[in-house]
Amino acid sequence: MNKDKPLLAAIIGGLSTISAEIISRIMLALGIGQYSIYLLDSLILTMNRPNFFLGLYINFVIGGLVGLIFYYLIKCIGQANLIVKGAFVGMLATTIAEMIFSSVIEGTHIPLRPIGDYYLHIVGSAGFGLTMGIAFKAYIFFKDTAGSSSN
Repeated sequence: MNKDKPLLAAIIGGLSTISAEIISRIMLALGIGQYSIYLLDSLILTMNRPNFFLGLYINFVIGGLVGLIFYYLIKCIGQANLIVKGAFVGMLATTIAEMIFSSVIEGTHIPLRPIGDYYLHIVGSAGFGLTMGIAFKAYIFFKDTAGSSSN
């Protein structure tokens, strides 16, 4: 059966956001930060009413887009250090999202967040990227026994 690899990449990207949410919930339980990743991202739509399911939806869409971009990026720059590249892409995507979020929502619709929220989201985005890189390596760019990559 021939796989639709771009679709699989988008699905992996969306599902990889679950690891970021789990990490953020653990850090919240340890007293670091105010909003989990899904709750924070839900504020993009609700402005001041965090909602888990809206955040899940937004993260799956954005994570899917990041996964798709990552897939085509890897096709161009190569598969070496795939897991490290995944972590970098996850952290870069979060940095861009935080810049947009901070300029549009924070300070106007919600109060300024504690600095721990930024650390929480950095660690969560690294978890997202690592999960995505591992899944890409396992399901999209796996190596066969001859050593050539499956594209």
